[in-house]
Amino acid sequence: MNSHSMALSGASKKVLIGVFGLSDYELRLVRSVLSLTMASGRRHSYALFDATHTADPDIVILDPDNMQARAALQTLIESRNIPEPATVFISNAGQTTPGKHHLLHPLVPTKMLALLDQVADELDRVMPGAAAVATDAANTSSSVVQTLVQKTAPASVLQTGHRALIIDDSPTARIKIDLELRAMKIASDCAETGEQALQMLEKKAYDIIFLDIVMPGADGYEICKIIRRHPQTKRTPVVMLTSKSSPFDRIRGSLSGCSSYLTKPVEHLKFRAVVEKSLTAGDLPFAMEKASGLAMGT
Repeated sequence: MNSHSMALSGASKKVLIGVFGLSDYELRLVRSVLSLTMASGRRHSYALFDATHTADPDIVILDPDNMQARAALQTLIESRNIPEPATVFISNAGQTTPGKHHLLHPLVPTKMLALLDQVADELDRVMPGAAAVATDAANTSSSVVQTLVQKTAPASVLQTGHRALIIDDSPTARIKIDLELRAMKIASDCAETGEQALQMLEKKAYDIIFLDIVMPGADGYEICKIIRRHPQTKRTPVVMLTSKSSPFDRIRGSLSGCSSYLTKPVEHLKFRAVVEKSLTAGDLPFAMEKASGLAMGT
């Protein structure tokens, strides 16, 4: 999986787990449980990531409602210049958790291990045989996720300094999308309502807009129609976000002028594919006009 993965045939693959936002008790529990996975017979063994590791974490456990935890993860990503690792979210009962991989406080060891195995298996399917090709683990420093991004993401998306606007009243949804974008080196601003977003669009140009459908005030369909009526935003890709996925919703989104459609919680690979397609299919003269910094309606 990473520089600590075992290269021997049939050996357990060691996966580095980063932890952000857990209590001291939960951290001790995680460390103890992961140490038990080193026993023979498991298809994956796990070790707790810390700053002394030269390899990057393969999977992180994150409490998205913990601001310090989010900041610590972002600092790690930026300091090591790596994409966002595969993420398991952990929250309190009753709270909405982004993504399909999530746990609840208090942490249950058996559920945690089962979910880590599931995520590790998914990484193996994405990059089969990644551990076997490492003949010298000490000289390998990139994770499976980083290798995947380097192989699949066009350089134009990763290096051109695009900026996105995220319009969603859910803090966890905004965090998830922001982390996905940061992993692609795309900066973002956030708005909680459509009305707030329209004010922001009058002052700044964006390369792509993520727009939730159900929000306080005007819904996403109405906001999208307004965006399409303005010369400065009429060709900006607008990606609709919704927890629904019915043909009727897609028809309404198409009629309002959206470019693409994503169902929440967004899936990592599908999200990347939509962003890359939206940004690389843009109109070049219009993109150059936006880069001049003209305000909407001037």
